[in-house]
Amino acid sequence: MSSSSTSPIIQTKNPEFPRSVIYKLYIHTFFMVVLPLSTYFYTSKYFFEGEYGTTKAALSAAGIANAVVFSFIITAFMEDSGEKHQKRE
Repeated sequence: MSSSSTSPIIQTKNPEFPRSVIYKLYIHTFFMVVLPLSTYFYTSKYFFEGEYGTTKAALSAAGIANAVVFSFIITAFMEDSGEKHQKRE
């Protein structure tokens, strides 16, 4: 008996993502780290002073973080609808 006939060949599929999807993910990840931190420190130094200055700066940083998340969601939906439109044609 040969061992090659008894063992089935299992092929795994590697999903290939377009490079544009990966680049968009990297860009949004970079913005998710940099923009809220820079917003916090910039607004706490130049805009908000006093008793609740750090709280207001933190709220503005949270708002920027939400804006980055929403921009990623909108970008993902626009890309998804673009792929469906291309498949129909």
